[in-house]
Amino acid sequence: MSHYAVALAALIVIGVIVAQDVTFAPFRQQTISQGLNGPGHVALDAAFGFLAIALVWVSRGHVALEICASVAALGLVGISVTNTAWRWVDDLAGKLGGHEKWHLMFTVIVFVGAAAFEVVGDRGALGWTSGANLLAPLIVWALTKKQDVTEKIAVALLCYWLIAWALSG
Repeated sequence: MSHYAVALAALIVIGVIVAQDVTFAPFRQQTISQGLNGPGHVALDAAFGFLAIALVWVSRGHVALEICASVAALGLVGISVTNTAWRWVDDLAGKLGGHEKWHLMFTVIVFVGAAAFEVVGDRGALGWTSGANLLAPLIVWALTKKQDVTEKIAVALLCYWLIAWALSG
């Protein structure tokens, strides 16, 4: 059951991002994080929260996987808090814009945790996707220098990997 929760959560993340891009045109040229403080931001917060819970749930009993999932989950929750509650985070940081440093740190934590989750959770057949998760965003960034496109491709590939992994196990 927990594997299906991961697949569903990853689909929901993709669905919310696509829905925000379709219904609010400015998001098409912005990073996913902009959706955390725009119209419908609660949906993206909820999607990230559901994915965080699903990752920790599916990894229970597998120590290395649980550590990786917990790191990624911490990052997902941190991303939501630092964007949605940015004024509060700015107050904690002691300066206007202080949330941006924390947001970037949590973004890195998500991608490191997710990459580690892929390495630990790989069952062999998904190795090519893990490679694509690393190479495709780097190639897109090198060609376009567009953070929004690069980030969306990275997240889409990561969600694809999670869905394939969840349904194969």
